[in-house]
Amino acid sequence: MTVSFQSVCSSSAGNCLGVWSDSTKLLIDCGLSSMKRTRAALSDLYGDPALIDAVLLTHTHSDHISYYPLRVLDDYGLDVHLHETCVDQLIGKHFKGYDFKHLTLRSYQQDAFSVGDFKIQPFEVAHNPYYPTFGYRLECEGKVIVIATDFLDWQGVLEYFLDADLIFVESNHDLELLRRYYNPNSRYHLPNPNAGQMLVNIRKKSQKAPQQVVLGHLSDQRNEPAIALAEVSRAFEEAQMAMDFNLDVAPLRQIAKVVSL
Repeated sequence: MTVSFQSVCSSSAGNCLGVWSDSTKLLIDCGLSSMKRTRAALSDLYGDPALIDAVLLTHTHSDHISYYPLRVLDDYGLDVHLHETCVDQLIGKHFKGYDFKHLTLRSYQQDAFSVGDFKIQPFEVAHNPYYPTFGYRLECEGKVIVIATDFLDWQGVLEYFLDADLIFVESNHDLELLRRYYNPNSRYHLPNPNAGQMLVNIRKKSQKAPQQVVLGHLSDQRNEPAIALAEVSRAFEEAQMAMDFNLDVAPLRQIAKVVSL
């Protein structure tokens, strides 16, 4: 069975990812700016958005979910999975009094659950303390995809990334660019050097190399793809380890190439 991944967009301006198998289609976050753009993006990704089996939300920040994408998800009658601590926050922040008649909210705790071909293990990451935030380890027919952005510290969650076939992880900002263009919210995000150190430690503790690592949620003002890639390479050089996997950066606002496992 083929398992595939594609980034629709990944930045502080919007986040949306697709993961699918031969018979199950998942969407991770849907932080697009308008109903028109949401419909177009989901159609480009999956053809008929009504065939999406589940939407998994990492947290309720507006660049990951908001009112207009929710209207589109409601139109298609989709199931939205989110942690139980996020349900009231989603309703209070994004429903805006609209009666979402066809949208089904499915809350989870910390236990793994299944959607179609996928076993899904949510795990909490440290982000803004007012917005509980979760990553996902997705398993399907022995293939593993791990997705986590919007977090400031990888200590305590490394185990979820071990022996993954594909890792999508935040590499938000360059420290020098942050000094030049300071943003207090950057303290809630993983800087490039930390992302590099995280990947070194994942590789040290894993029995096998991932096929693909994708760096996501880059700041458009405080980062550049070349800088983020160079930081990961530097971390492996300093650790005297071979970087034995494909490394790429998700485009901020454009759809990326499909990665198939």
